[in-house]
Amino acid sequence: MHRILIAPTTFGTISNEPIKRLKNANCRLVFNSYKSRLNQNQLVNLASDCDGIIAGTEEYNKDVIKKLKKLKIISRLGVGTDNIDINAIKHQKIKLLVTQSSPSRSVAELAMGLILNILRKISTSDRNIRLGKWDKKMGNLLSFKSLGIIGLGKVGKELVKLLSSFGVKIFVYDKKCDEVFCKKYKCQKVSLNKLLSNSDIISIHINSTNKTKAIFDKKTFAMMKKNAILINTSRGSLINEEDLRKALKNKQIRGAALDVFNEEPYRGKLSNLDNILLTPHIGSYAEEIRLQMELESVENLIKNLTK
Repeated sequence: MHRILIAPTTFGTISNEPIKRLKNANCRLVFNSYKSRLNQNQLVNLASDCDGIIAGTEEYNKDVIKKLKKLKIISRLGVGTDNIDINAIKHQKIKLLVTQSSPSRSVAELAMGLILNILRKISTSDRNIRLGKWDKKMGNLLSFKSLGIIGLGKVGKELVKLLSSFGVKIFVYDKKCDEVFCKKYKCQKVSLNKLLSNSDIISIHINSTNKTKAIFDKKTFAMMKKNAILINTSRGSLINEEDLRKALKNKQIRGAALDVFNEEPYRGKLSNLDNILLTPHIGSYAEEIRLQMELESVENLIKNLTK
């Protein structure tokens, strides 16, 4: 019998089918009893006797991997692997699988929602009514704005499609830009510096690497328009959060919306500001795509455990 850790706390809550399939495959399941994103000690404690893991965003560094002597497979519920030490799992001959059912549309729709929320002050207006204040805040149209997209991958392209009916001017920064796509949707390929200095709204859609870590810092914010809005639904490590806090507090930029953070759950000082929207990493949290991803992560695990 295979012993499997299910690390994501919401796994199987939309439908019991992923759990059922694992049990039918003779798997003994270990659930995340901590009910939150696992830290290193918690992860080792739960997975020490497991030969497979359905993994979320918890960190699998070299020290963790060394202690998981029986582990054979990590089936990542998602596409990002920046939380996993690839060299360490290769050294220990652990197979890594990701879900091809991309949450790109789900993430792009969240980015779109965050943009509209900030422009029309939706959350602020809702909060004021709940506090007994009938305070009409003047917002702005998305139409006619200049929007910069950093990274024209699957999510970036989905966001462009959503924006196509709003009459926005779209700047794109991507070293491997899809010229055919850009021509079809009238995107203008520009340098990073031009995107930063000319965009009313900037949405980040790149991977986290050593080169992109804290790509948004005090120097970057100094290059942005004073009324600019920053959206990040990609990876928390792309932003220096303290530099962002200072830029927002000093009104160096107009606002921001973050769905991802350097440390999750987030407990930092950005939550003290009123010109930022914060969501708890819900980019892929749409029932339709989430169930599809869960089923795929289960199938990936079962197929490779039986090989």
